[in-house]
Amino acid sequence: MRGTSFYRRAVRIHRVNLIPVTDSPALVMGGSRKWVCIADLHIGIESVLRASGFNIPSQLPKMSSAIESLASHGDRLLILGDVKHRITHATHREDREVRSVMNKAMEAFQAVVVTPGNHDGGLKEMMPDGCLVTANSGSVVGGVGVFHGHVWPSDAVMASDEIVMGHIHPSMALEGSMGGRTNEKCWIRARLSRKNVRERYSTCPKELIVAPAFNPLISGTPMNRPGGGRLGPMLRNRLVNELTMKAYLLDGTDLGRPSPR
Repeated sequence: MRGTSFYRRAVRIHRVNLIPVTDSPALVMGGSRKWVCIADLHIGIESVLRASGFNIPSQLPKMSSAIESLASHGDRLLILGDVKHRITHATHREDREVRSVMNKAMEAFQAVVVTPGNHDGGLKEMMPDGCLVTANSGSVVGGVGVFHGHVWPSDAVMASDEIVMGHIHPSMALEGSMGGRTNEKCWIRARLSRKNVRERYSTCPKELIVAPAFNPLISGTPMNRPGGGRLGPMLRNRLVNELTMKAYLLDGTDLGRPSPR
């Protein structure tokens, strides 16, 4: 099923529309200016997988091309963390790969903003001139609170009606009619627990959107498996009301509440 409510009816808060790009792990934040939002590139993960015995070709050309193509949906790019894969400083190869992707992104978009994630040690020194790197606790971009998700978001982020994060690589474990199993990337939408949020913040956003990982090698963490995707302070401390969670595949299919089995 395509064209379900997440795609058909945009979230409109303070003159901002939040609309996923169909069949892509990218979100368009459209107000007076359009931002394309992606998360979790994990550039360099192939090297780590090869060291573990997996012979995987580089996904860099495919991922870089996919990022450049998103410029048709907006003139500004927002990356919600984990641009690179190594948690500490990058290797020389990873450094070259990150610089290559970011330079091409800077050519394709009028502006590029990065909110660092837990894998982004030393990232700021690798960014091209003109690329803005925000605080780890996030920022407000185009009227939307945005952050990676590995640390508590700032008060300014939580003062927004809509907040968007990455970090947990959400997916759904699906089983076909013939018994085959797949793990499919998904978007997560949920309301927040006002009671729990107010224990730490003076304001409570109306809704949280969790973006799937942009890297094609990362299928994600199944939200419908015990403990799946419950990472970061927002979920670990129950600031997210899990009873209101809804999962949507990249094509817009509404899978309902991702209840662990």
